[in-house]
Amino acid sequence: MIALLLICFNCSAQQSKDSEVFSKGNGNPIIPAYLADASVFYDEHTDAFYAYGTNDGNSGENVFPTQAWYSKDGKNWKNQLVALPKEWTDAAGTNYIWAPSIVYHPDSKKYYLMYSIESKVFIAMSNHPLGPWEDANSIAQGKLFYKGYDGQFFLDDDKQLYITTDAREFRIIKLNINKDGKLSFNQTDNSFPLNEETPFSGRYRYSKISNLKNAFEASLIYKRKGIYYMMWSFEGSENYNVRYAVSKNVAGPYREIAGSMTEPILSRYDDKNILGPGHHSMMDYKGRTFIAYHRQSYPFIDSKRQTCIDEVFFNKDGRIKKVIPTHKGVMLKRLSKISKPKNLALGKPVITSSVRKYDARPYDKRYRTHDISFEYKGDFAVDENNGTRWDAGLDAKEAWLIVDLGKDYRIDSIETTFEFTSRTYKYKLECLSTDEASDLSAAAKVKDWRLFADQNLGEVSKSPVTDTSKLDKPVLARFIKLLISGAVNLPYSADGADPINARNSLSVFELKVFGRKP
Repeated sequence: MIALLLICFNCSAQQSKDSEVFSKGNGNPIIPAYLADASVFYDEHTDAFYAYGTNDGNSGENVFPTQAWYSKDGKNWKNQLVALPKEWTDAAGTNYIWAPSIVYHPDSKKYYLMYSIESKVFIAMSNHPLGPWEDANSIAQGKLFYKGYDGQFFLDDDKQLYITTDAREFRIIKLNINKDGKLSFNQTDNSFPLNEETPFSGRYRYSKISNLKNAFEASLIYKRKGIYYMMWSFEGSENYNVRYAVSKNVAGPYREIAGSMTEPILSRYDDKNILGPGHHSMMDYKGRTFIAYHRQSYPFIDSKRQTCIDEVFFNKDGRIKKVIPTHKGVMLKRLSKISKPKNLALGKPVITSSVRKYDARPYDKRYRTHDISFEYKGDFAVDENNGTRWDAGLDAKEAWLIVDLGKDYRIDSIETTFEFTSRTYKYKLECLSTDEASDLSAAAKVKDWRLFADQNLGEVSKSPVTDTSKLDKPVLARFIKLLISGAVNLPYSADGADPINARNSLSVFELKVFGRKP
C-alpha cells in the first residue's frame, strides 16, 4: 500500500461540522455490517486495523459463523470468517457468541482472542490477528477459563496481562503466560484477595470493583499517563452510554472524578439521530486516542448495532472530555487518490422493484423511532454510507435495483454488500448500454439484459462480493441491474419484540461499480 500521511479529519465537534445520518459518504458506521461490542485495534506488525465483535441481527443471539474485519486505512474494510476451536462450540454451542477481545503480547509474540459463548469464556491464540486460532488454555485444553461474559484484556506497561469481566461488580483477573504462550490464572498475587473455583481451569484470584455507581456491563481498563481508567456501559438498547472511574492501581480502588460515574462521557444524541452508543474499546494510534463503540441502527431496530469510531480528548488532570458521537467519524489515514478506484455508482439515480417502509406507529412493547415517514429506498444503496441500506420489503421476491451511471463506461468490476455479510445471496448482475435504453424508466421495461455475473447457484457465502465479467470482450454499460432471487438461512428477525420492523428481508448496504471511460 502507498505510504499514507496521518491527518485529523474530525478533531472535535467544535472544529468540524458533522454530517447528517443519511448523508453520502459518512465515516460512521465504519463497517458495512451489524458488528456490535467491537474490539478494535491497530497492529503495528501488519500495519492494519482489526475489528472483532458480536455478529448482530438475530434477536440478541448472534449470526454464526463469527467474522473479523480488517483494513489497511481504517476506511475500506474486508471481512474473514473466524474458525473458532471446535472444542468451544462442541461444549457451548453456536448461540450467544458475544463480546470478543483481542490483544498482542510482545513476549510470547502471540495474539490472544477471547469470546464468551453462553456465558462461558474461552481464549485462543495465534501468530496472526486473523488466525488460524488454537486454544490457549494451558491447564485444560479446549475448556472454558471461567463462567462469565464481556471479558476484556488489559496489557499493562510491565507486560502483565489481565482480564476485566462480569456485570455491575466487575472482576479483575491476573494471568500467567507459559513458555509455549498458553495462559493460566495467576494464583499468588495477594493484591487480588478473592478467589473462585472454575469447572476445569482451577481457582482464580480476583479483585472485585464494587464501589461503582451506575455500572452495568462491558467493563474495560485503559491506561494513560499512570492513570488506570475503569470504563463500562450503563443502561442499554437506545439509552446505552459510557462512564468511567480512575485509580492509581490496576486492582483498584477506583474513584469518581468530576462526575465521571454520574454523567456519561458518551450517550445518545437525539439531535443527530444517534441512539445507544456503548460497549466500547479504546485504541491508541500515532499519538491519538480513539473510542470504538456500537450504536443502534436508525430508524431504531434493536440488535442491528453497528461499529463507529470517534476521537477521545483529555483534560490536563486526566479527565476524559465528553465524546460527541458523529456521523462523519474520523479519518485515520489520508487516502491516496489511486489507492481505490472511483465508485461510478456513488450518488447516481436508481429505480427499484419495491421499497420497505418503517412502521413508526406507537408500540408499547418496544421503543421505536416515532413520528417519521421513512422508506429504505434505493438511493441508500449508492451513497457509501454504511448506516443506510435498500430494503425490498418483507414479501419481495425477485427484487431488483437499477442504477444509471449517466453514460457508458467499460465496467471492470461490481462490488455488492448485502445486509448479512456471512450469508449466501442468490443474484444476477446485468447491464445495458445507452444504445439499449435512454433512461431509467426505459431500462426498467427492457426484458433482455446482457449478463455480467450470475451467482444464482449460491456459491458465495460472504460479502462484500466482487464480481467481474466472464466475457472475453470489455463490457460497455450505462445501466447496471442487481436482481436478487433469494438468500440462504437469513436470520428470521433481529428483535422478537418488534415483529414488523425487525423482520429480516432482502436488503443491500451498498452497490459499487468500478470501470473506465470507453
